[in-house]
Amino acid sequence: MSPSRRHDRHGRSPLLFHAPVPAVRSRAEEFARVAAILLADIRLRVEGELDSVVLTVDDIPPVDADVELGRVLPATRDEPAVIVLHRLPIAQRCTDELDLADLIADVLADQAALLCGRDPDELRPR
Repeated sequence: MSPSRRHDRHGRSPLLFHAPVPAVRSRAEEFARVAAILLADIRLRVEGELDSVVLTVDDIPPVDADVELGRVLPATRDEPAVIVLHRLPIAQRCTDELDLADLIADVLADQAALLCGRDPDELRPR
Protein backbone atom coordinates (compact mmCIF):
# COMPACT_ATOMS: atom_id res chain seq x y z
CA MET A 1 0.00 0.00 0.00
CA SER A 2 1.45 3.35 -0.95
CA PRO A 3 1.93 5.91 1.81
CA SER A 4 -0.53 8.27 0.15
CA ARG A 5 -3.45 5.82 0.30
CA ARG A 6 -5.50 5.85 3.48
CA HIS A 7 -7.42 2.65 2.69
CA ASP A 8 -6.58 -0.68 1.16
CA ARG A 9 -8.27 -1.91 -2.00
CA HIS A 10 -11.23 -3.17 0.05
CA GLY A 11 -11.91 0.22 1.61
CA ARG A 12 -10.52 -0.66 5.02
CA SER A 13 -8.14 1.60 6.82
CA PRO A 14 -5.03 0.02 8.32
CA LEU A 15 -4.94 -0.68 12.05
CA LEU A 16 -2.42 1.52 13.76
CA PHE A 17 -1.27 0.98 17.30
CA HIS A 18 1.15 3.67 18.30
CA ALA A 19 1.39 2.82 21.99
CA PRO A 20 2.65 -0.52 23.30
CA VAL A 21 -0.82 -1.86 23.95
CA PRO A 22 -1.56 -5.56 24.48
CA ALA A 23 -2.93 -5.87 20.94
CA VAL A 24 0.61 -5.36 19.66
CA ARG A 25 2.19 -8.16 21.72
CA SER A 26 2.53 -11.54 20.11
CA ARG A 27 2.06 -14.76 22.07
CA ALA A 28 5.82 -15.23 22.15
CA GLU A 29 6.37 -11.72 23.54
CA GLU A 30 3.68 -12.22 26.17
CA PHE A 31 5.22 -15.56 27.17
CA ALA A 32 8.65 -13.95 27.53
CA ARG A 33 7.17 -11.06 29.54
CA VAL A 34 5.44 -13.42 32.00
CA ALA A 35 8.59 -15.54 32.31
CA ALA A 36 10.74 -12.47 33.03
CA ILE A 37 8.34 -11.29 35.75
CA LEU A 38 8.32 -14.72 37.36
CA LEU A 39 12.12 -15.02 37.23
CA ALA A 40 12.43 -11.59 38.86
CA ASP A 41 10.25 -12.90 41.71
CA ILE A 42 12.45 -16.00 42.05
CA ARG A 43 15.58 -13.83 42.10
CA LEU A 44 14.18 -11.92 45.07
CA ARG A 45 13.85 -15.19 47.00
CA VAL A 46 17.49 -16.26 46.56
CA GLU A 47 19.16 -12.98 47.50
CA GLY A 48 21.57 -12.50 44.60
CA GLU A 49 22.38 -16.11 43.72
CA LEU A 50 20.69 -15.87 40.31
CA ASP A 51 21.55 -12.27 39.41
CA SER A 52 23.89 -13.24 36.57
CA VAL A 53 21.58 -15.93 35.14
CA VAL A 54 20.19 -15.21 31.68
CA LEU A 55 16.65 -16.23 30.69
CA THR A 56 15.99 -17.25 27.10
CA VAL A 57 12.86 -18.56 25.42
CA ASP A 58 13.07 -20.98 22.50
CA ASP A 59 10.05 -22.18 20.59
CA ILE A 60 10.96 -25.87 20.67
CA PRO A 61 13.66 -28.02 22.28
CA PRO A 62 16.62 -29.18 20.19
CA VAL A 63 16.04 -32.18 17.94
CA ASP A 64 18.39 -34.43 19.89
CA ALA A 65 16.62 -33.74 23.22
CA ASP A 66 13.56 -35.46 24.57
CA VAL A 67 10.43 -33.39 24.94
CA GLU A 68 11.45 -31.01 27.66
CA LEU A 69 9.88 -27.87 29.01
CA GLY A 70 13.10 -26.18 30.01
CA ARG A 71 16.78 -26.71 30.64
CA VAL A 72 19.79 -25.13 32.24
CA LEU A 73 23.02 -24.35 30.46
CA PRO A 74 25.67 -24.12 33.18
CA ALA A 75 27.97 -21.15 33.44
CA THR A 76 31.33 -21.27 31.75
CA ARG A 77 34.37 -19.12 32.23
CA ASP A 78 33.17 -16.68 29.56
CA GLU A 79 29.37 -16.89 29.81
CA PRO A 80 26.81 -16.88 32.62
CA ALA A 81 24.37 -19.70 33.28
CA VAL A 82 21.28 -19.72 31.08
CA ILE A 83 17.77 -20.92 31.83
CA VAL A 84 16.04 -21.92 28.61
CA LEU A 85 12.25 -22.26 28.43
CA HIS A 86 10.66 -24.07 25.49
CA ARG A 87 7.54 -22.07 24.72
CA LEU A 88 5.49 -24.40 22.51
CA PRO A 89 5.72 -27.56 24.68
CA ILE A 90 4.75 -25.46 27.70
CA ALA A 91 1.89 -23.70 25.92
CA GLN A 92 0.49 -26.98 24.54
CA ARG A 93 -0.02 -28.29 28.06
CA CYS A 94 -2.11 -25.30 29.16
CA THR A 95 -5.75 -24.41 28.64
CA ASP A 96 -5.68 -20.74 29.66
CA GLU A 97 -3.38 -17.92 30.79
CA LEU A 98 -3.52 -18.93 34.46
CA ASP A 99 -2.41 -22.48 33.67
CA LEU A 100 0.33 -21.07 31.48
CA ALA A 101 1.65 -18.75 34.20
CA ASP A 102 1.54 -21.60 36.75
CA LEU A 103 3.45 -23.97 34.49
CA ILE A 104 6.04 -21.31 33.60
CA ALA A 105 6.51 -20.69 37.34
CA ASP A 106 6.94 -24.42 38.00
CA VAL A 107 9.49 -24.87 35.22
CA LEU A 108 11.44 -21.76 36.24
CA ALA A 109 11.49 -22.86 39.88
CA ASP A 110 12.76 -26.33 38.88
CA GLN A 111 15.52 -24.91 36.69
CA ALA A 112 16.52 -22.21 39.18
CA ALA A 113 16.67 -24.83 41.94
CA LEU A 114 19.19 -26.79 39.88
CA LEU A 115 21.41 -23.71 39.69
CA CYS A 116 21.31 -22.66 43.33
CA GLY A 117 20.82 -26.02 45.07
CA ARG A 118 17.53 -25.22 46.73
CA ASP A 119 14.14 -26.88 46.89
CA PRO A 120 11.92 -25.88 43.91
CA ASP A 121 8.91 -25.41 46.25
CA GLU A 122 10.90 -22.79 48.15
CA LEU A 123 11.54 -20.83 44.93
CA ARG A 124 8.14 -21.10 43.29
CA PRO A 125 6.48 -17.69 42.89
CA ARG A 126 3.12 -17.41 44.59
